[in-house]
Amino acid sequence: MTSYPYLPLRPEIHEIRLLSLQSAPSDDKSQPWALKLVHASLDSDPTPSFAALSYVWGNPSERPHITVDNHTIAVTQNLHSALARLHRQGLRGYIWIDALCINQSDTAEKNVQVGMMARIYGQAEQVIVWLGPEPDYGALRAVRELGVLFREQVRNVPGGGNARIAAFVKTVRDYSLTGISQTSRQGFDFEAIWRFFRERSWWRRVWIIQEVVLAREALVLCGEDIQISAPWADVRECMQVFEWMVLNPSTAVEHRRLYEILGDIYPNIAHLGLASDGYKRSLVEGGEGCGQGNGHGGMSLLETIMWTSFGTGSDDSIQATDPRDKIYGLLGMMRLEDCQKIPVNYSPNSTLGKILFAVAKVLLEEHGPDILSFCRETSLSAEGLPSWVPNWTAGRVPIIGDVSLSSEDRNPYDASKGSIWSEWASRSRIKNSVYEEPVISFPGIVLGHIGQIGRELTTLPTAPGFLSDCRDWLFELRDMIEKSPESGAISSNESHKKDSVKAERLDNMWRVAMADFGLLQRPNAEDTPAFLHGFRVLMGQVAPPSELDDEAKEAWVSSQSWGYRQPWKVYGRRAFVDSEGRPGLGPKNIKFGDIVVVFAGGHVPFIIRRQSADSQAYCLLGPAYLYGLMDGEAMANNTFFSDVLLI
Repeated sequence: MTSYPYLPLRPEIHEIRLLSLQSAPSDDKSQPWALKLVHASLDSDPTPSFAALSYVWGNPSERPHITVDNHTIAVTQNLHSALARLHRQGLRGYIWIDALCINQSDTAEKNVQVGMMARIYGQAEQVIVWLGPEPDYGALRAVRELGVLFREQVRNVPGGGNARIAAFVKTVRDYSLTGISQTSRQGFDFEAIWRFFRERSWWRRVWIIQEVVLAREALVLCGEDIQISAPWADVRECMQVFEWMVLNPSTAVEHRRLYEILGDIYPNIAHLGLASDGYKRSLVEGGEGCGQGNGHGGMSLLETIMWTSFGTGSDDSIQATDPRDKIYGLLGMMRLEDCQKIPVNYSPNSTLGKILFAVAKVLLEEHGPDILSFCRETSLSAEGLPSWVPNWTAGRVPIIGDVSLSSEDRNPYDASKGSIWSEWASRSRIKNSVYEEPVISFPGIVLGHIGQIGRELTTLPTAPGFLSDCRDWLFELRDMIEKSPESGAISSNESHKKDSVKAERLDNMWRVAMADFGLLQRPNAEDTPAFLHGFRVLMGQVAPPSELDDEAKEAWVSSQSWGYRQPWKVYGRRAFVDSEGRPGLGPKNIKFGDIVVVFAGGHVPFIIRRQSADSQAYCLLGPAYLYGLMDGEAMANNTFFSDVLLI
C-alpha cells in the first residue's frame, strides 16, 4: 500500500502518528498542501490538539498518490477527495487518519493502534465526518433543518409529551416532498434525503459507530461546496425525527411513498442512535470502562452488539473491509472487563469464526440460553460455525425471544416457568469448549417434535399478490391445526374437551405470525382487538365496503391489516404444528421430527436436530414460538432437566 518509511511507535506511552496539514505547497504539483507525519503521545500533558477523520476507504482499485514527507503514498480516491475538501475548508493543524497514521502492513502495530482508537476519537477536539464528494442535492441542509426544528419545537419545549410529538410529525408529513410533489411546492425533499442516507456507504461502515459515539464534537461534510456542512448533533436529532415518524405512521395514500422511504432509511441508521444513547447511559451509570481510557464507563458486550447489529439483510448489514472488524470495531464502546475478553488479533489464525465463538462463550456464560435466540442459519454455517454461535455480522432479523440487559428488564416470555439462569449455570458446560471441539451443554426438557410444516413466505410487501400470499399462509396454518392429531395429554374419551382445545388454538392462530409480540410488547387487552381486526380483514372475515372498486378494496385491506402485519416475524421462518397439536413459528430449515426443547433459565422454546443417528449431540436450528408453551404451561409436570449437548 505504501512506501513510506514508518518509524516505530512506543505503545507504553500510547504514542500515535498525526498528519500535519500545512498551507505551504509541497513538492508534488498535484497537491497544493504540505503533509507531514509526526509522533504524539496521548498521555502527554497537555494532550495533543488534533482532529480525527471518519470516512470510508472506498474503492481500492482507484489509487491516486499523495506526498508525505517527500515520500509517495497511494491512497483511495475517497481519502484524496477528503484531503482536498479539508484544504479548501481551511483546516490547518493536525489530523488523525487511520490509513496514513497506522502502518497497515505491520500487524503488531495495527493490533495495538486499533485498541487505542477509542481514546483517539474520544480525545480528538473534533471528529470530521466525510461522506464523499458526490453532490447531496440539498439533502444535508434539509436534514439539518429537520434536526434543528425538532430540537426547538419538541426537545427543548417543556410539557406536551406525545401530543406535541404527534403534532410535529404531522407538520413534517405535510411538508414532505416525494415523487412528483418535489417540483410542485416547497418542503423537505425526502427523495434526496433517501439518497443521502442509502446511497452513501459511510452509514453502514462499522468503524463510524464508535467514531461518532465517542466524539466530543463532530462535523459532517459532503460534496465539493465548502458551505455544505452540518453539526452531527443536528443529524442525530433528525434521526430522532425519523424514529417518531415511524412510531406515528400514516396509512393515507398520499403518504405511502414517504413511509416507504422512512421504512428503508430508519432500520439502516437506527444503530447509530441506539449505540449513542446506550453509551451515554453507561457513562451515567459509571463503572470503569474501556471507553476513552480515562475512567469512563462503557457498555457491556451484549449491549454493544445489540445496539449495533441492526440491518435488514446480509447486503445491508454493517460493513467492514475486514469482517473481523465487525467485532473489533465495537470494542471502544465496551466496558474494560469485556474488552479484555476479546483481544484484538489480526493474525491469519484469528478467523471471524473463532472471534464469534469467543464472543458466544462470553455471552452464554453471563446470560444463558436466551443468547441462542439470535442463532440462525447464515453463510458461515456452511463454513463450520457451531450451530450455537450467533453470527452477529449477518444482517439482523426480528428475533423470537429477548435478552434482559439489566436486572430491571423483564423478558416477555417465560417458557421455563421462572427458572433462573444463575441457578442453573453450574449445570452447563460452556467455559471449557474449544473451537476444534465446540460442544456445550444446557439442562433442558424435550416437549415435542415437529409434526407438520408450512411453506415459507418469501413475497415482498411491494410485490403483486403479496396480500393474497399472506392470506394463503394463514389458511395453510389453519388447515394444519385442523388436521393435527389430538394432544396425548387429553383422554381419548373426552372428545368435547379435545374439540375445545383445538377451537382455542384456531381462535388464537393470529398470534403465530407475530410470535405473539407487537412492536413493543405482547398483546394486551387494549391491543388485541386491533390485531384481531387486522387478522380478520386479511382472512376475508371482514369485507371492505362494497361500493369500492377492486383496486380500492385491495388498498383498504392493506390499510386495515397493516397494524396486524407490521410486527410479523414470518420472513426466514415457517409455520408448523408440533406433535402435541400446538401451532408455532420456527426456522425455515426445520424438518419433520425435529425436536422442541426448553432450556433451564431460557424464556423461549428452541428447535434442535440430532447431529447423526448415533450421536448424542444436537444441532441448534433456532428459537421458536409455540402457542401454549410461551408462559411455562408445559412445565407443571416437567421438573426434571437433563443435559442437552449442542454442537
